[in-house]
Amino acid sequence: MSRILAVLALALGLVGCGTEEEDKQILIEYVTKLKELDDKNRQIVDTIEHLRKPLSEISEADLAKARQLINEYVAQLQTFPRDLTYRELRVTHNLYVDKASQAIELSGDKGREMRREKSNVDIGVRHIEKFTKRHHNGMNVLWDRHKLPDFPLEWPQ
Repeated sequence: MSRILAVLALALGLVGCGTEEEDKQILIEYVTKLKELDDKNRQIVDTIEHLRKPLSEISEADLAKARQLINEYVAQLQTFPRDLTYRELRVTHNLYVDKASQAIELSGDKGREMRREKSNVDIGVRHIEKFTKRHHNGMNVLWDRHKLPDFPLEWPQ
């Protein structure tokens, strides 16, 4: 009886695990989808540069635009599937989405003076930058593990 259960458990374990080729294909599709965020990544970098300007050169509209960018970025990330069969990618992606989503709260309008609101928005966009760079590094590790050529993700300078 215990032999039958052991064989059954092994069979179920093998069926539940993705193959190397399946994982590779899932990774390629995922990274291709991440590549679609390149324009938003450029906007994040531009927003960080703009927020470095003196307070006199920043308007409420600039902050609203930056908050909108953060909301759109997170919303686009949340359209990615969270139930990927490639376990390492699924865990990494879900952590990334959860961390990036915190930028919305960090940059939220608290109704304080402009200097503090500018600081909040700056923290939010830098939060996205920080975790996106980390996520790209993680994807690069998986990419290299599968011996795929020419990693396509790069954070804009």
